[in-house]
Amino acid sequence: MKSEERTARSEERERLQAPRPGSAAFEAHRARLAPEPSLFALRPSLVGATLAIFLVSLAIYGASAVALGRTASPEESYFDRLADSFLHGRLYLVAPPSNHDLTKHAGHWYVPFPPLPALMLVPWVAAQGIRGVNTVAFANGVGAVNVALAFLLLEALARRGWIALGFGDRLWLTALWGVGSVHWYMSTLGSVWFVSQISTVTFMLLAAILAATRRGPFWVGLALMAAMWARPLVVLVFPLLAVSGTLEPVGGWKPSRALRWSLIAAIPLVFGVLALLGYNAARFGDPFDFGYLTQNVAREVAGDLRRYGQFNLHYALKNLWVMFLAGPGTDPKTGAIAPMVEGMSLLLTTPAILIALWARRPRPLVVAAALSVLLLAVPLVLYYNTGWWQFGYRFSLDFMTPLFVLIAIGAGSRVRWPVRALIGFGIAMNAWGVWWFLNPALFG
Repeated sequence: MKSEERTARSEERERLQAPRPGSAAFEAHRARLAPEPSLFALRPSLVGATLAIFLVSLAIYGASAVALGRTASPEESYFDRLADSFLHGRLYLVAPPSNHDLTKHAGHWYVPFPPLPALMLVPWVAAQGIRGVNTVAFANGVGAVNVALAFLLLEALARRGWIALGFGDRLWLTALWGVGSVHWYMSTLGSVWFVSQISTVTFMLLAAILAATRRGPFWVGLALMAAMWARPLVVLVFPLLAVSGTLEPVGGWKPSRALRWSLIAAIPLVFGVLALLGYNAARFGDPFDFGYLTQNVAREVAGDLRRYGQFNLHYALKNLWVMFLAGPGTDPKTGAIAPMVEGMSLLLTTPAILIALWARRPRPLVVAAALSVLLLAVPLVLYYNTGWWQFGYRFSLDFMTPLFVLIAIGAGSRVRWPVRALIGFGIAMNAWGVWWFLNPALFG
């Protein structure tokens, strides 16, 4: 009898404490328990917006290349020639037009950089040959895809309730990515360095979208594996992916769940690492040799590379200076203000990144994104060059994906006019960079 009375009292307390139908608490409770909508449901508005963003970005990047007369594949494109070598059963280049930043081994010139862009170019080269391939057009297309993916990442974050930005505000942040960062000028060039980086970004963004939309850890790991085949150290974005793939609307984030998720995601990553090690062994006879230490680099950076190696604390102060403090200089010929070829501060080229400092919740996601930015930045701080000939700080694309998540969270409920002003300033700065970098009128 007493047991029945206790049960009845307990049920009555639960009834009284439950949110009332129609109340805000009730609607929030129902939203938490409802199944999450699929990002990839074919909603005409989402498909149309994504396609429009891709086409506008493609037009901007293509027009930028045309305006400066940089529409032909440069001598240092390399990946198109490497794709052709793959099709002919070779891992080295035959008679490259330039040997800058290539590695000579056993009488052959090799592309030291991992082969993802070459693999992406294989179908095009197979269909039309090297002469039919244009790496500038390839960069324009991949860059435009990246801007569309950045928009979809914001859409995914909004669907999960992690950001509160409306459609127009998300367009502002998409513009920050597409034309308010170094991604703009890097997507107008077809050189090996820039193509490698923007190809990496494609699969980092894809991995982040797959994680945020709960597409399964194996597929997230597969996308990250592809990114690693261009720049291996981007695997350090993993904390962001593991948390966004396991953070629940009810129950929060649990390390045990994240551990199981991570073990599954690691399966394709292990395969990717083994494939890279095998690629190195086939080229240089050593699975751990990428060919960087014997690379035919510019003489201005060769001394430090030979003396201190590829990564060393010796480089930290200079890299930190370029990342955060370096400003423009003067053109030695005209005396006019000009960007520094070794790089300029992110706070000048993309000042809107400062709003990432206001990111607070969901706390597990903020911590994971910040940790990913930090982990990705550490090897860049220790690297033997700043990015060398560049506008701004091009290596920032390595950590732009987790930083972009922090920016979106930090923006709050809307992109207010001070942030819009910062984005606008960044767009103006990067337009200057597009006009300046390798402009034939300035660089001959």
